[in-house]
Amino acid sequence: MQLILRRKQKLSSFIALCVVVAVVLVCVRLGYWQLARAEQKQQQLTAIANMQTQGVMSWQQLQAMPSKWNKTGVVVELVGKIINQQYWLLDNQVYQGQVGYDLLVLFKPSQASGALLVNLGWVKAPISRSELPNIQLPKRNITLKAQIKEQNLTSFNLQTNSTKQDLQKRIQAIDLKKLSEQSNQSLFNFMAYRQGAGDALAIPHYKAVVMSPQKHQAYAVQWFLIALACVVVAIFASKKRTNNEK
Repeated sequence: MQLILRRKQKLSSFIALCVVVAVVLVCVRLGYWQLARAEQKQQQLTAIANMQTQGVMSWQQLQAMPSKWNKTGVVVELVGKIINQQYWLLDNQVYQGQVGYDLLVLFKPSQASGALLVNLGWVKAPISRSELPNIQLPKRNITLKAQIKEQNLTSFNLQTNSTKQDLQKRIQAIDLKKLSEQSNQSLFNFMAYRQGAGDALAIPHYKAVVMSPQKHQAYAVQWFLIALACVVVAIFASKKRTNNEK
């Protein structure tokens, strides 16, 4: 009987040890992943800062940049006109705790061969989901300052809506190819986010890096502390169990 009991105790101890090791390994892995993300964010911020040291570019200067360069972070002054009052509403955007949309338009810079997708900023959503915001776009030539973003234009893609109106205006993700086909316009392979103060039309709120490297580092420390806590608890539990068996 004692032999069976000892075997059960050894098996229980082995299982507990495996669980502790698994938890510690997962926590350490997550900690190093957060450190890697912090390094990536720092590199991104550095690249954007280097781009912005060149100041506000003109459209011509932007187009003169080598095509292989990632233009993310370049601040450019755009002079031109919104094409045919064409716009879309990017769904599920939150600004200061309020739900709304990001207003996307097709902008034709002066002397440009194609159209540029521009995010003008956030607009508040009506109370009813069945309604869309009333958008009145300027018909005259306008000038705006915007920050360029190339690649990784959206991080999620929800299911598409079913109504014809939604397919025309409300979208769940940014897909330049689909928007080009829908508008019958040739689009550049990057987009722009309007910068500056908000107005009656929309409120710019774009941030190139949402979570700072320091925040990722803080999360990494939390995961490492959880791993350490698991080890400490396991050691104390093991000693207590050993004392009880004596």
